[in-house]
Amino acid sequence: MGSRKVAAVFLALVIGFTSGMVLNVKTSHAKTVYRDGFSYGKITKSIKKRINGVSYKKNKYITYGDLRYVKVKYYNYRGKEKEGELIVNKLIAKDIVEIFYELYEIKYPIRRIRLVDEYDADDNKSMAADNTSSFNYRIIAGSKNSLSMHALGLALDINPKINPCVGGAHGIVPPNGKPYAQRDASKCSGKYADKMIHKNDEAYKIFKKHGFFWGGEWDNMKDYQHFYKVAGKYKKIGRYEW
Repeated sequence: MGSRKVAAVFLALVIGFTSGMVLNVKTSHAKTVYRDGFSYGKITKSIKKRINGVSYKKNKYITYGDLRYVKVKYYNYRGKEKEGELIVNKLIAKDIVEIFYELYEIKYPIRRIRLVDEYDADDNKSMAADNTSSFNYRIIAGSKNSLSMHALGLALDINPKINPCVGGAHGIVPPNGKPYAQRDASKCSGKYADKMIHKNDEAYKIFKKHGFFWGGEWDNMKDYQHFYKVAGKYKKIGRYEW
């Protein structure tokens, strides 16, 4: 390759990086890399083995092809950098990596980000562990057949212990999040009161910018951990709850 061609390629790369270009890394699983440590791709055989019969159950609404495996980096409550993984609907995968990159950039504290399968797809166990997660094929707790938005991979619960669901049929969920039902940080007895989500705070604004709704703004109850995005073809299937 001539020196002029080399220079042209180098200049194109520089322009691409400085303009915030999203890198598409072609692999056998078509993984897309947004930034170092932030990526999403199709559900691989190894991931299927981990979630089949656990968070993923055979159903008529969502297939493995509708889902994406997401890798992110974050800072935990102690300020240490960690790596996390999520499974979300492919319609919001790009949003999710961008959101978590923005949260990472401001060092937003997140306790942990693990697949709900590490808790046997038991939402109560995952919430009690203050685990941030998304996809889990399940119905809304207490209902007969109403799908959760989590069943479609369109909802995410962030730091659920310190951002509990309050006022629903089950009282305060998770139960160990009771101190954080008091949302006034100056009155809350919880150790991490300063890390709770509030309307118009940084996390709220980032999610809202990407078109997400927040359960903390519901009228009938408040689900402070819950962010969700309604995708067109799923509107008649999901309920905007747990």
